[in-house]
Amino acid sequence: MDTLSHFILALLAGLAMDLHRKHRLSLIVFISFCSVLIDLDHFLVPWGYAMQYRSFHNIFIVFLIPCTLFLISYYFERNTRSDKFQIFFLLLTVMLTGHLIADMIQGPVQIFHPVSDMEVSTPQLDIQATDDFISPIVNSYGVGMAVYALIIFVGVFIHDILYHQRRKRLNSRDALRHAIRDWF
Repeated sequence: MDTLSHFILALLAGLAMDLHRKHRLSLIVFISFCSVLIDLDHFLVPWGYAMQYRSFHNIFIVFLIPCTLFLISYYFERNTRSDKFQIFFLLLTVMLTGHLIADMIQGPVQIFHPVSDMEVSTPQLDIQATDDFISPIVNSYGVGMAVYALIIFVGVFIHDILYHQRRKRLNSRDALRHAIRDWF
């Protein structure tokens, strides 16, 4: 997928998580820009600085590093009034994971690079109601968007837990209970 589309999808994910009500919109725009930086390998390969396209499109850079940074920031910010870094890394994790899923819709991605050369992509899917109906009911893009929506829901749920912990001064178990009650 092209870089502009990745930026727009990341921006929409940040807005969908409703963080612009509590944090500046410039934060969401900045993190959206950061989420497209993994496309830097598109420029590094022609110059000889990277061995292959999508070398930054792996689970380690996209999920494990930002998720680990989120957990570290949670540890250091748990007794402070600020949750700035937790929100930054949570949103970055959601946006980068969405970036990877969008690229997997377009074609195979080596998500375990450099450990493995195995390529993963979303299955090619095209379900139509009848043969006379041209437009499919479900296709690969819809499945990818549904997975991305699920990731956004998980991000919103984690953000709700953090909200209950910080604002209402609840322990983890009670914050989880309140977050579940808010959702249902």
